Amino acid sequence: MSVSPPEAARRGAQAPPPGPRRWLGLLVVVALTCGGVAYAVEQREDDARSRPPVTATPSAPPNQSNKPPSKTAAAIAARRLAVDTILLRRAKAVRTGNERLFLADVDPADTKLRQEQRTLFANLVDLRFAEIGYSQAEERFDQTVVREHGPSTYLVRVLMRYQIPKVDHDPVTTELGYTFVSRGGRWIITDDDDLDDELGPTAHREPWDLGRIEVRRGPRVLAIVEKGDTDRAEAIVAEANEALAQVAGYWPRRWRGSVLIAALDDTEVRDARFADEDVESAASAGSTFTSLPGQDTADGTVGGAYIVVNPKERDRIDEILLSHEITHVATADLGGYEPLWLAEGAAEYVSWRGIEAVSGPGEVAQWEQEVIDQALPGLSALPSDLGFYQSNADVYGVSWLAVRFLVRELGIRAVEELYEDLARHGTDQANRDRILLTRTGYTEATLWISLKAYRPQR
Repeated sequence: MSVSPPEAARRGAQAPPPGPRRWLGLLVVVALTCGGVAYAVEQREDDARSRPPVTATPSAPPNQSNKPPSKTAAAIAARRLAVDTILLRRAKAVRTGNERLFLADVDPADTKLRQEQRTLFANLVDLRFAEIGYSQAEERFDQTVVREHGPSTYLVRVLMRYQIPKVDHDPVTTELGYTFVSRGGRWIITDDDDLDDELGPTAHREPWDLGRIEVRRGPRVLAIVEKGDTDRAEAIVAEANEALAQVAGYWPRRWRGSVLIAALDDTEVRDARFADEDVESAASAGSTFTSLPGQDTADGTVGGAYIVVNPKERDRIDEILLSHEITHVATADLGGYEPLWLAEGAAEYVSWRGIEAVSGPGEVAQWEQEVIDQALPGLSALPSDLGFYQSNADVYGVSWLAVRFLVRELGIRAVEELYEDLARHGTDQANRDRILLTRTGYTEATLWISLKAYRPQR
């Protein structure tokens, strides 16, 4: 059993880009500069800023700066039928393992695109989808794309709906952008990335979109690595199995889901962004959606989460780190409205229980005292959602201490029930205060006062 040292120098994460509440998912930050573990969940800071959705999200309207030329209703209907038929063929090709059918509608003159599509097809087949389908959403228009591909260009947002067995409890949806042109009386795909910058953060950045992969499975784990990186995949499955046991042992919610963990040599996978040299995040767990934000509701419906590992830190992934992330995966479908101090603190609580099981209570008691002596004086209240990840204070340690305090006062089951209630119904500060007071007897203000006076017995 490999365990990260518990002496963690914790830092905030980079600010998340603007967008709908949960589209960014759960970002788990692990500060490794001092050889320790620390984490953060980047899921709700945009709510605190009260920003409206931006055009890079799935709910964004089509580009209206230039409008496509008008077409007759018959021409539009014929085009839609032709494209729907292509999308049906692609889904059938994956289900039946027919590469020729998958490539039948890809531009025969574009060697590079066809090779990329061969790789994509091989990846999709390896994932053994229980369900897969593609459907047209709305048309987009970009004059630059029209100039490149010609006047018949049809640029459309496509919804890919799929279900990975033993990972996705229900079918989930991601986005793509396809460029079609009419050539010689038939429609063909001439590009698949012209819309990438206008779609949501996971669009065309799923693990299977980014080069040839290898898949390794455990009873409740699916690991995705670069083709040939077999040893790493097997090690991740083993560490994740231990992490799953820790989450089951230390967090009372009876979650029986599975986890997908992608450890690729790519700095941008799904909504994880590891390209910035200042980013020290070791991994992120980004939400999956049964219904995308803007599709049926503004926030969408979270189905679960996938874990993505920073390529720079793939050799340092252990069960302690994964237990923190899997705690977030295990709570991803609750709603996502809990305050960040509770989300962070609960996941830290599970991880430190794992450390305690290996190292004994002395390590944890030492860290607890350091948080009391050094971190608490740097704050004047519980960490707020706004600015959580930019704070220079040890907001992760304080969040962990708050949850540890509540567990000692109320018991772990009561804290789990508090978490679930807040995650589902804590949509604003008034609701958060009401739920917290009803379930604990504290408001955030009085909890902070009690935390400041907390002197644990040794």
